[in-house]
Amino acid sequence: MPRKSNRLTAASRLAARQAIVQDEERRDAVAALLSTPLITAEGERAAHFRLVRLHADWLKEWFLRWPGWTLIVGPDIARLRKHVFPRRDITRALIDRGSGSERTRFTRRRYALLCLTLATLETEQRQTTIQQVASKTEVIARTNPDLQGAGFEFDTKQIAHRRELVAVMRFLQRQHVLLRTDGDDNGFIKGGDCLYRIQRSALTTVLCSVRGASTIDSKTMAHEELDAWINGLNETETPESPQAQNRELQHRLVRRLLDDPVMYLDELTPREYEYFNSQGERLTRELAKTTGMFVERRAEGVALLDSTGDWTDLGLPETGTRGHATLLLAEWFGAQLRNNSEVECRVTREATREVVGTLASKHKSRWRKHADTPEGIRQILSDALDMLQSLSLIEVRGNDIIPRPAVARYRLGEVRVATAKETSGLLWSEDGEAETTA
Repeated sequence: MPRKSNRLTAASRLAARQAIVQDEERRDAVAALLSTPLITAEGERAAHFRLVRLHADWLKEWFLRWPGWTLIVGPDIARLRKHVFPRRDITRALIDRGSGSERTRFTRRRYALLCLTLATLETEQRQTTIQQVASKTEVIARTNPDLQGAGFEFDTKQIAHRRELVAVMRFLQRQHVLLRTDGDDNGFIKGGDCLYRIQRSALTTVLCSVRGASTIDSKTMAHEELDAWINGLNETETPESPQAQNRELQHRLVRRLLDDPVMYLDELTPREYEYFNSQGERLTRELAKTTGMFVERRAEGVALLDSTGDWTDLGLPETGTRGHATLLLAEWFGAQLRNNSEVECRVTREATREVVGTLASKHKSRWRKHADTPEGIRQILSDALDMLQSLSLIEVRGNDIIPRPAVARYRLGEVRVATAKETSGLLWSEDGEAETTA
């Protein structure tokens, strides 16, 4: 009997260990898909692709149930069809990290060039060259009346336009849509060429929308604003039954919790607020269990905190001039918020520029060259505000900057080494005071 008991105990321990490993693998797969929705069997995400394939059935069911996203898993590609909460600001733009540590945010023009490039690649065979893509894209830009009317130009004789195409092609390489097989894309800027192999399975899944662009009546939408076009791409039927409406509310809230740095309660609709007030505990508990992130809930909102830094394309703090300046400016905004007695704290852009100028003079020996010049100050201010807005720490309204409650987290205090538990941190307290140290 004792031997049988030992065998059962060993079997129990093995099953428990297998369950732990399974949960860890699924957590890693979820993190990989959320940070990189398109994963191929080759490249730096190959190990994650194997995890996605291994747990494909569970992942498909989980994503469909909680955020309402569809996961497509094929022999050589996994594509999570994410539909994020629609925003009118610029904080969702693609960040190109292809040139060292400097980030270049994709502009509307570059997005248009990306779409034209994808359309050109659809007409190509197994291989193509950057010169061939450039020539065909130039023809489309010159002959399409809608592009002409919008003022879009692409001229291969202009070096700036050629650089933009190189940036687009490099992005498609990182997405494994293109595989460079010969040549150097830098040479294209000076008139050279580069050969690519087209990964057709990745190409067909790059664009992600509820409806295809070809299904939208361009004549009907001709006089509409850009937001209307974007909403048309993601338009869905309004659910009629109470159960379906609640499911849609859950999907919207889970998407915001997974994608937004902070979900502020004052940004929710009355119906969303009511639903989250009753179901928020259930939602956050499930997300914490599945993702491994920490849930921080305060009077002003909710955030899922990642201690690994694997879930985001932006980080604060970061190294370098940009990261240091942004961190110091965040601390200053937090102080303005704490010292403000008005209903809504507002700071002018001019006052913020003066603060950056003071910081640049103080730290010019540590910051990049020419950081204390008017142009250097302007660039640092632009970069810092851009990052803080992207992280939902401030809101920019014209000439006014509104610090948001979560910026109170960045408060300089006594310098000491924090434990792992402490770094999971508090975001802001009920009275608006930050409760963490630097």
